[in-house]
Amino acid sequence: MRPDTAFFGTSVRCNPEGYRQLARILEEFGITLKRVTLPGYLIHLDMCAVMLDDDLALVNPRLAPYDYMAQLWDLGIETIEVDPREEWACNMLTLDRRKVIMPDHFPRTAEILSDRHDVEVLPVAYREMLKNGGSVHCSTMELQRDWS
Repeated sequence: MRPDTAFFGTSVRCNPEGYRQLARILEEFGITLKRVTLPGYLIHLDMCAVMLDDDLALVNPRLAPYDYMAQLWDLGIETIEVDPREEWACNMLTLDRRKVIMPDHFPRTAEILSDRHDVEVLPVAYREMLKNGGSVHCSTMELQRDWS
């Protein structure tokens, strides 16, 4: 979220012990790790939110815990809601500030991003990949970004 702040979602996949260990490691680098308890069987934060720029995030308020969204607002991050008919639209890959790769079967959310928030959306055919579970973000390795 910020050079000194990160979030970690605990879930059926990522447990509190993993959070504790990662928080200790990141603390040595001056990074505070904040814990978010994810509801139900939601396994990662990328299913309910994605950063689009330093001050802009796409969220699914039906999945994202309110306390998490409130922390985003406290950091001065504007949140955009996915179209309610496109529940998994947050699972995309941010390439650069306001430039994303997004599955092409989320056209309504893509339109919200491009028309109202000046986000460049690069649509990719991805529906068949969903049969294996996960989406665009789940299918990528971590990227190191230096947006400064």
